[in-house]
Amino acid sequence: MKSRPGKIMLIASIALLVGLQGCSLPGGSGTKPPEKRNAVQKEESPQPSPAAPAADPVKAAESEEFFAQGLKLYEQYYYREAITSFDKAIAADPGNFKVYAAKGIALCFEGDYQGGMALIQKTLDINPGYVPAFYDMAMAYKLQDNYDQSLYWFEKTIQGDPGNTWSYYGIATIHADRGNTGESLKYLKKAVELDQAVKAVADQQAHFDRMRNLPEFQALVR
Repeated sequence: MKSRPGKIMLIASIALLVGLQGCSLPGGSGTKPPEKRNAVQKEESPQPSPAAPAADPVKAAESEEFFAQGLKLYEQYYYREAITSFDKAIAADPGNFKVYAAKGIALCFEGDYQGGMALIQKTLDINPGYVPAFYDMAMAYKLQDNYDQSLYWFEKTIQGDPGNTWSYYGIATIHADRGNTGESLKYLKKAVELDQAVKAVADQQAHFDRMRNLPEFQALVR
């Protein structure tokens, strides 16, 4: 999704990747069980892959440098260049699990959904509780207009990180696009409460065109 909504969500995914890397998070479902939608098929909890051998400290540091470079390029929408940096990070330390999800979402923005989602899943196979990969999976499905699965993964992100502003916002945009005004306003309100910057974004984006003149919407974005 290379439209403005996609770019906003892209920046949010970068913030999640940077903010949560290295955090110890509960495996699987996180802190509170979600209310699953009937249209979303339940998935069995993945089993973690065997731990990779410890990387040489020098190689591990090199991998982190390439990972950081890749994130900067990704933030500037240079997806192909970001992928090259992520490849170098993987070559330096194949056990750096978070790089696979980062490369995966970059591939999805390039249109390679099958390859990209396989890499996001690879991160989850290694570390099933890695919250940034939940968000990346939500975005990957959103880019393909698979909104049921996108909602599922946004909700899963919120379970692992209840303060994740842009997952609430992502859910609000999907409900707005579907005409579910009440649900959209509920999630948008939560996003605004977490980050006032959401107001300006919501006020500009086409997702909310049908709601724009509603007093409830106006009260949220003022």
